[in-house]
Amino acid sequence: MKERPFKERYPTLRSFLKGDGKCHYIGDRYIEGTNIYDRREWRGVADTAYDFGWWLLTWGKMAALVMHNPVRMARAFWKYRWLSAYLAAPHMVDKWIAGDRGLTLRCDRHALNAMISDTIDIIWTMVRADRKLGETRWTSKTIPFDYTLPRHIMCGFPGYSSVNINQQCAFMLPLMIKQMGAYYIDQSVSVGIPQDMCTLPLVEVGVAVEHEYPDLGDCWLCTNNPCDANMMDNAAMYRELSGNGRKAVHAFVTPLMYDDPTTKELAVHEVYSAIEFLEKQLGQKFDWEAFRAGLERVNQVTREELERWDIYATTNVIGLNAVCQGFFRIYFYQQSANRHFERESAKILALFYKGVEKGVNTVPYARHRAVAWSCGSTYNCQVAAWLYNCWGIAVVINMDSLTGHNLVDTEDRDTMMSDVADWYCRTPMRTHTVGGNRHILQVFETARKFNCDMIVMYDDIGCKGMAGCQGLIEEEFRRHSDEFRICWLPHALMDHRTVPPAEARRAVNDYMRTVLGEEPLDPTLEVFDDDAGW
Repeated sequence: MKERPFKERYPTLRSFLKGDGKCHYIGDRYIEGTNIYDRREWRGVADTAYDFGWWLLTWGKMAALVMHNPVRMARAFWKYRWLSAYLAAPHMVDKWIAGDRGLTLRCDRHALNAMISDTIDIIWTMVRADRKLGETRWTSKTIPFDYTLPRHIMCGFPGYSSVNINQQCAFMLPLMIKQMGAYYIDQSVSVGIPQDMCTLPLVEVGVAVEHEYPDLGDCWLCTNNPCDANMMDNAAMYRELSGNGRKAVHAFVTPLMYDDPTTKELAVHEVYSAIEFLEKQLGQKFDWEAFRAGLERVNQVTREELERWDIYATTNVIGLNAVCQGFFRIYFYQQSANRHFERESAKILALFYKGVEKGVNTVPYARHRAVAWSCGSTYNCQVAAWLYNCWGIAVVINMDSLTGHNLVDTEDRDTMMSDVADWYCRTPMRTHTVGGNRHILQVFETARKFNCDMIVMYDDIGCKGMAGCQGLIEEEFRRHSDEFRICWLPHALMDHRTVPPAEARRAVNDYMRTVLGEEPLDPTLEVFDDDAGW
């Protein structure tokens, strides 16, 4: 690590006290060969103290999780390899908020607090109900759902808990430790599943192959979301999550062409079918008033999200950086009515309006306003923060932020169920990648709406659906080349070995230097080795 002279890093007393400046020399703080800080980021006196307080709170929440039942939690850590990844959550947070200052730091910390608090609740919900750790009164009261299947209908079954079981046991792992996803991919490949496909179902199957899903409830809701590749893992997931047929299973199927009028009736039928299945399995009638109340709570948070979008589109108050923004929306979409997201969403919106009132520019060094499109990486999700810190590319909005944001009309049941069916169809990735070509090409409409001059196109090389559309996409990009600067950013979703983060950054570096002729804002971030990092 090169040690910069203090005067070079902080040329004035003000720059030291405020921790601001065009270049933060973030790369200098990495331990050689990693993306791990050798010391915490200096953000100035006020922001460093603020960030450190949240960092301590995160560890406090994690300690409180263990203290629910130390013996049961110890057994869970011993039994489930994936659970150990959550010990790296504070480091994940550091990567997501690198370079944050002022309003952005505060908004991001509130968003992260909602996600961390909710994740801790879900992990404890799974551990306390897991038959593998001993039957409890919660075991039959906890219903496992597939990842990307929102929990909205569970609002109609008060007294029951539900978890997106794949999310915590599979999807989240590379966000915290990139090698963790690769481990489970290898377990899938070891039983004969080809590796050259979407790596998300490969990780899900790997967890099943290792028998590392908790044994919850007496039934399981699976889905065809987000795409056909997800159906590849049906046999392995069925054997594991149904207990080899011991539990009842319902396939909650949603149409790919979700906005085709001819498929709407099917989508509504699927919601009713899932409710009927749960009524039969739980021996409890669906509570329509509780369901309606839950939807109203979800509507309120969605309205707040839409208000933030209006601010993104018309100002430089980009209060949530692209990493926190996208995951906050996906998390909330899947968790439905949730006290953590309701509390923090209101606080974040208040901070946004405060920034507008004071004329704050949260991206003072932005050279480009960008929209990030398609499915982004998990092991390299912090690349959106890197884009701004290194090259001044402020990602104003990303595709995953646009997940399932329609408001539900709760006055009339038929209309309400039609809107709920839309919600279930508009899951992450489904909304703008596998729902039809016209949705992929909404990238241009979205870029205009948010006043962007640049498009960052995530290129998941394992996604056969998007690969089949690549010729069409590139043809459309050429037609819009006078309006937008367009940069491809390669990745392999959950396998860091196929497209290492350094290779993805190299693609951007080459584009920015050779095509746009620009120099990096922070030269320490342009090229660095993080092969041995998390």
